Amino acid sequence: MSKRDLILDALQELLYEGTAGTASVQDIASKAKIAKGGLYYYFKSKEEVLDALVERQYSYVIETCRTKLAAVDAPALEKIKLLLFFYRSTAVDRALDSALHEPQNAAIHQKSNAFIMQKLAPIVSGILQQGVEEKTFVCAHTEQTAELLLSPIIFLLDPGLFTWTEQEVQLKLKALAQMLESSLQAPPGSFTFLYENWTTQSLK
Repeated sequence: MSKRDLILDALQELLYEGTAGTASVQDIASKAKIAKGGLYYYFKSKEEVLDALVERQYSYVIETCRTKLAAVDAPALEKIKLLLFFYRSTAVDRALDSALHEPQNAAIHQKSNAFIMQKLAPIVSGILQQGVEEKTFVCAHTEQTAELLLSPIIFLLDPGLFTWTEQEVQLKLKALAQMLESSLQAPPGSFTFLYENWTTQSLK
């Protein structure tokens, strides 16, 4: 195993222990059993270590979604539905996910959400462009619309940030569906899949 991975594993262990949020560079180096200078050879700061750990953990989720979607020949609406399904159902390290929702790890949690947004938005943008070409959607700004579609799912409905009742989540998803249908000039009922069959475990 490379020293870089040892450093990331060390930070992940600190995350499990609930001390990553306050850990220093020296703490991470000590956990990795390397000299502090050895850590600086790979990373300039603790922030860079955090960024790399988030990227390593969630790249798998994003790439799995991308690969599965690339194998599907379907209309744009179906692809959006499938992408959200792949995203919610792709296995992640549940211990890490739980740790990210601890108050002391809020900064790392925010980084993970931002990373997911940045990586998923281009995929959704491409699907929206497909919908435009199919004449299912009318959308002049696919990239920005993709971000607006994902924001509620990744941020607003994150149980680590907000505590909503199931009814409140249903209402928010219905509002999102209506907004998308209106803004994209999609057929009525096109986005009902956002809230149909929703359960308390269906969104991260």
